[in-house]
Amino acid sequence: MKMHKKLPLALAVSSLVALAGCGGGGSSGSDSGSASTTVTGTATAPAGAVAKLEPVNPLQIAARFLISPAHAKIDGLQPVSGAKVELIRVDDDGKQIGEVLAETATSISGNYKIDLPEGVSLAGNLIVRITGQNNSEMRAQVVEKAVNISPVSEFVLRSFIKSGADLDTLKPGAVVSLSGAVEEFDMTAGANLDEMFKTLEQVAGEYVETKIADINAGTGDATSISGDYRSAAMGFGLHDSDGSGHGTFALDTYASPFNFVGHADGTVDVTISGEETGYGSISGTNLANAYVGYSSDVDDEVEELEATFNSKNVLMIAGEFEEELEGSDDYGFRYPAANYPLQKLKDQNLFFVQAQDGAIRYATLDTDGDNIYDAIDPSNKLGDEVFRSIEVFAKTPTSATAADLQGQYGRVFLSAKLASGGTIDIENENNILDFDGVDEVNYGEVAGDVLSVTDGWRDNADSNSETLDYTVESNGNLNVDGSTGFINDEANFIVFGESDGLDGTGAEAGTTMMVKLPTTAPSVSGKTYRLMFVGVGFPGNNLAMTNTTFGSTITMNSETEATVTTRTAEFSMAGLGGDIQIEKSDEATAEDATVDISANGAAAIIVGDDSAETTYFVGYFNESGSLGIFRTIYTNDLNPEELGMAILIELP
Repeated sequence: MKMHKKLPLALAVSSLVALAGCGGGGSSGSDSGSASTTVTGTATAPAGAVAKLEPVNPLQIAARFLISPAHAKIDGLQPVSGAKVELIRVDDDGKQIGEVLAETATSISGNYKIDLPEGVSLAGNLIVRITGQNNSEMRAQVVEKAVNISPVSEFVLRSFIKSGADLDTLKPGAVVSLSGAVEEFDMTAGANLDEMFKTLEQVAGEYVETKIADINAGTGDATSISGDYRSAAMGFGLHDSDGSGHGTFALDTYASPFNFVGHADGTVDVTISGEETGYGSISGTNLANAYVGYSSDVDDEVEELEATFNSKNVLMIAGEFEEELEGSDDYGFRYPAANYPLQKLKDQNLFFVQAQDGAIRYATLDTDGDNIYDAIDPSNKLGDEVFRSIEVFAKTPTSATAADLQGQYGRVFLSAKLASGGTIDIENENNILDFDGVDEVNYGEVAGDVLSVTDGWRDNADSNSETLDYTVESNGNLNVDGSTGFINDEANFIVFGESDGLDGTGAEAGTTMMVKLPTTAPSVSGKTYRLMFVGVGFPGNNLAMTNTTFGSTITMNSETEATVTTRTAEFSMAGLGGDIQIEKSDEATAEDATVDISANGAAAIIVGDDSAETTYFVGYFNESGSLGIFRTIYTNDLNPEELGMAILIELP
């Protein structure tokens, strides 16, 4: 994860504008229900939905023009007046249980107050509901005494239901904090509820999905993950300028030393001790005349974070809503809340995260005339910035030697190259390296592909092999022919992350991952893997990034067949001058796949039909079959349109 928010945090999209705080209400705390317990709140909805949620009353409609919609803090929301509010219980599918427990109506300003009957307690399955024409409804979970009814509260409830959560046992604090975080995402209400829910899904869907998965998992014992770690990441970014015809394609590498101190209750103290970064970009109104930038930095600042480790082997590091201003710049950033779910391998302290980062860029203001920009101007949005990356966290060894690296390792490589004149090349490779345990490694023949925004696809295979020198330091530093990476504490995983460039001329960055290969094919039948994937392509000369969401999986039905269940998000721009467009899966899709695993762990997974849309995973499984690393090629009618990298982590 990025230490400084030059590029984070979370799921920015082109429709973002400004959301403050409307659902979830204030913090009143939980209370056992009794006749004296009163729940209060405000009902708000998109302007186009208000009429469907209110009874037809000309006096109330006229009165609204005299009342300022003070509660409608989401841009485009209005109070719902005169609507019937019902208190009900629901099952885990969201269906009403029994009779209505109590009812009231909202005031002209959208406020309501309702008393809980004796014996009724605050809970995640206790609901306040407004129902309008054509069964239009908005609901909110009554987990505290102040509960606002809004599209956000309905969206959060739907998300819990979709996840299969036990609503009755949800912790009130989890519901409140999730709703509050969603409220801080910047967006504009749609014309009606359907549009509003679609916007919420686009803007906050990945965040909510990941957070709910963590809530449902329950806490785990984190003591076993304590220790020193090193991280390495590579990512891609798109920036637009809200119709001004100027944009950026970016690439990014970053690495940090981490320390985890885990506790039995699942809490983890995280310390980041500095960060090394490399950043390349190609910016302008069109590729032919774009400027290529490159910069690198080493930061020694120490940052401390809090995290939680759950029973599904996920270390969740949360990023809060923040603003960033440089003072000298006439623009600043807003970063919505973010989740960084680090998935741990079952059998060792090795973590992976597919980060979903973003920012919203605004003009800034000098509020006190001192020539320093000290405030965001939320009415002057300048653009959106979206970033996707894959990062690994490997436990650091204390007494590593060259002898620890012996035998075959499967290598997967992903890189990007930018150059003046409009060059953007994406490249991925795989091959096998054989370490002798002393000081030499055989670098085997390479299979690879290159995808260029200007020249399309080309094969990049290299049938030559060569012998290279290598050295290993006690802390795991690995040097191979002048390139420096590191190994993990068990010496069965290797990572390199490098970037280079010259500002104004060119930039390139790449990441390499290797796993120790088995001598007999690992058994994968019956295993389910979390799928983390990032891809880049140029369909129709667009610039596009694709990622899978955290809930995406590959289930091995046998040693040769699998089911790939994914939700994907694609972010694209029509060249550098276009605005970011988003295409997200509404529901997870399941596709059949064929699997071929060789005795040495080399593997190919094919999803789809060779004659139509097909995704090829080419790479390696480790010795236990708990981890797979792959390069990916997506083809449409046999034409490669996207290259990427995928990680498969076996789930407990």
